[in-house]
Amino acid sequence: MEYHRIFMGKRISLLRRAKGLTQEQLAEALCVSPAAVSKWERDIAVPGVELLWMLADHFDCSIDELVGRRQEQMGQMGIYDEEKVRLIAIADDLLRCSEVSRKKGLLALEEETDNLQGDSAFLPFAIRYILQAFERHTEVGRIMELLRNYAETLPAEQAEGAMVTAALEAIVSGEPLDRVKEIVASYIGMDYWEKMAVDRDRQRTREDILARYKEPYAGDTGLLEPLAGLGDFEIQTILRNLEIREFTAAMRGVSGAVAMRFLSNLSDRMLAFIGEDIDNWQGTEEEILAAQRKVLEIRKRCQEKQKGTVHES
Repeated sequence: MEYHRIFMGKRISLLRRAKGLTQEQLAEALCVSPAAVSKWERDIAVPGVELLWMLADHFDCSIDELVGRRQEQMGQMGIYDEEKVRLIAIADDLLRCSEVSRKKGLLALEEETDNLQGDSAFLPFAIRYILQAFERHTEVGRIMELLRNYAETLPAEQAEGAMVTAALEAIVSGEPLDRVKEIVASYIGMDYWEKMAVDRDRQRTREDILARYKEPYAGDTGLLEPLAGLGDFEIQTILRNLEIREFTAAMRGVSGAVAMRFLSNLSDRMLAFIGEDIDNWQGTEEEILAAQRKVLEIRKRCQEKQKGTVHES
């Protein structure tokens, strides 16, 4: 239990920051005190079962993922590498800094430090350092040389130092946004860059993604057609208990009506991931049917559990 508590506190903090929420905002959404959220993130306390469900719903993940019990599945998806997710959040901050700098000038970056969404302590420091150095009329080359030295003092597990320094050097030099994108991509990796849709110019909208799945994929795999009328809560309960690979296979064989019911309950980011997996999925009709039977099995278990709860009350 101790292992999961330690992991969960870090994960709650990561997920909260990734959504751009303060502890106070998360507390308000869950109807708890900010002190409770603070204790969770510091592993002083653990959320109760009902609050775990609420946290999982709020962050569009399963409870297993929230407490760190499904690392194998996360690795297979290639999207839950915490350091990569963290770097992408910092990369988004750098791209916003580039846009702000080009529109309002470098001095406007000082105010932007209050709006950073990533959890990098180095980025706001680097911005303040650069602006103060400019006030002392320090040459750009010297500023960046010293900033790289500071970046090298970061712990080995914090890989953002070199990326932040290189991107800020491009921003200070007035290079275009596309150049900054190329720089941060070179540190994150193009596979993550494309999968997390950091390149906003090529990002598919939610409507574009959903429009791809309005037609059935196969004619003989209609086991899930009765689920087209399920409510959002029932759909989300099934999703929380379903493996990603099974969900992908099941969706390859459903009609547009069923696909829309399930896919509409995914967050924008998860929808992009699943959309790519569905497009690239290669399997057999037997695999589709097996996955769809698993969906029906999960729904049956949920119904039985719900009936048991009603009888107990």
